[in-house]
Amino acid sequence: MRIVSRITVLFALAAAAALISGCAGTARGAKSSVFQGTEDVEVIDYSLSRADALVVIRYPAIIHADAEEPYFHAFSINAIGGEVPPANRTKKVTQRIAQSVIAKSNYYVMSLYRELQRELPEDTVLLSPHIILWDRDQGLYSRPILASEQIPSVVTVDFNVYSFPDSSEVMDSPPVTFGDLVTPLFVVHSDRWLQPSTNGLLLSSNPLVRSAWGLSEAQAESEIDSKLEARMVDYQRPLDFISFLNQRSRDQRDLPLKSVGEARSDVIAIENYPVEKIQMDGQLLVDLSSDYALDPFAESFVRGAAANVKQKLNEVDHDKATFFARQNALARFDPELAVAFLARSGGESVRARLQLAEALIEAERRFISAQSLSIYEGTYLGDFGDKMRQMIEGEYKLLENRRSAARKQNVTTAFAALALAGSIYAATASGAVGGIALQSFSGALMLGSLWAMSSTMETRAESAQMSEHFLALIAPALERQISVQMEWLESKERISALGFAEFRNKTLTLYQSRVRSLEDQFDDNCRFSYPGFPVQGRWYGSCSGGLAHERGYGVIRDPAGNSIEYLGSAKNGRASGTGAMIARNGNDAGALYFEGSFNDGLPDGVLRIEEPGRKPRVREFRAGKDVGNGAQEELQSLVF
Repeated sequence: MRIVSRITVLFALAAAAALISGCAGTARGAKSSVFQGTEDVEVIDYSLSRADALVVIRYPAIIHADAEEPYFHAFSINAIGGEVPPANRTKKVTQRIAQSVIAKSNYYVMSLYRELQRELPEDTVLLSPHIILWDRDQGLYSRPILASEQIPSVVTVDFNVYSFPDSSEVMDSPPVTFGDLVTPLFVVHSDRWLQPSTNGLLLSSNPLVRSAWGLSEAQAESEIDSKLEARMVDYQRPLDFISFLNQRSRDQRDLPLKSVGEARSDVIAIENYPVEKIQMDGQLLVDLSSDYALDPFAESFVRGAAANVKQKLNEVDHDKATFFARQNALARFDPELAVAFLARSGGESVRARLQLAEALIEAERRFISAQSLSIYEGTYLGDFGDKMRQMIEGEYKLLENRRSAARKQNVTTAFAALALAGSIYAATASGAVGGIALQSFSGALMLGSLWAMSSTMETRAESAQMSEHFLALIAPALERQISVQMEWLESKERISALGFAEFRNKTLTLYQSRVRSLEDQFDDNCRFSYPGFPVQGRWYGSCSGGLAHERGYGVIRDPAGNSIEYLGSAKNGRASGTGAMIARNGNDAGALYFEGSFNDGLPDGVLRIEEPGRKPRVREFRAGKDVGNGAQEELQSLVF
């Protein structure tokens, strides 16, 4: 049994002075989440595609060395739960708390992954850990370490835990993740076409909602730009939490919001998830290091949150949610096929190419699923998870002693407990930042166990190694060779690779060796127009005389920033027939969505209308004018 280093003891005692004002509270939280009332359901996947994932879970995994100081600064400035006094923003303990958010997010996200992975079909839940970066142009941002987000997915979940930066207040009312207390931040979003009125944003923690809205809006605009310019989509959405830290949104527009579980569930709005400081069951934490069969975080939060995600999966059209992501994925294999897909073109040559491409995307999904499982096993079931559970158990015991001290008005004892807390933050954070398994120390110091860094532990990894080796350090099994069997028509092929880059190279090679030319040819300069717009847009699909004709996808934007997206049938360069249209006003929040019958570019006939903050409704139109209620049985819906 090792002894606590003298340096750590001195740090703990010094930290006590900074934590004095936080001793008055009892550090309590809510016993259950607002998600706990969510009815659990069995997910039924009616998707026609085999290539899509159901859920991708994104989370902050590592901070690049160059981003540490900007991250610490942004974390202290853009605090959730109050303002941090300037004198407290640069304290070492504040930086440790900032690091602890990353460390503990790595651990707690695995509960959500395990719950969804257990409940949903095999290989349909993927992890997407992000590295936090910084440069002068973008400021603080993040990018994924794996290729999970290149796989079409029905919904994407952003998850992390949070603690208030000011150590003098961290144990009172502000949000905190320590011991039996956890404050999760949660965002659910999807493709803009799934819920056009909110740009695909479905749910958001309240403090993040404006930043998340801005990201969803920017993603929609970026994808419109790429289609107008006939280039590959290159937008990479950073983590919503990191975007919030980088630049707290100043958007003051009224956003369409509704409470989680609200009775008016059919209103087109973002579910507004409040900040929750959840108190887990202490009985499950007493011996957490040795008995974790029953996950306390799953019991108090994850099961309800997962049920909410599963409900959304059952409520939405999976093919609609993944349609454009599938088109983007196809474009990586075959740009010509991607255009044919937008045109929903038939023909044997298109079907054969599409079957092969989707079989290969499915193989990529299964490869990344194996990587995700390796991360889970290394992070939760491996040494890192063991040390985190030891630490959470130690934190809980410290908190219980502190609560008792507060009740007894034993201020001296309370100070000692809080001093140890600062060191625990340091130990956890440094282990995650460096990507090295935590080493435990055991010794008697005032109230009991203290977990600290070993003398050999690096405070951070070398810059060049952080992105490449972090996951291998935390999940050694990630470096193993992965084999996936691909099935296409009557043939089976086994593809093996050590990493995803090698795997994709093999799938591309396999695709190119087996494709044959398409029967349909598509004009890459076909024009699409909309009444009242003084400019021409671009059409992907069948063309006649240089104008949009029959099935395809059209996009157009006027000089004022108003835009139209249309998927469906066209004639003489304009929307005509059955289709779906997203209309964006550059000055308004959200968009209008029309699905049904069009003529000469305008709604004409019976259509379903969706707009922010209202229930969907079926209306009848004549030459673009709403003339009253429409008959549901006369509605011609677009098949995605």
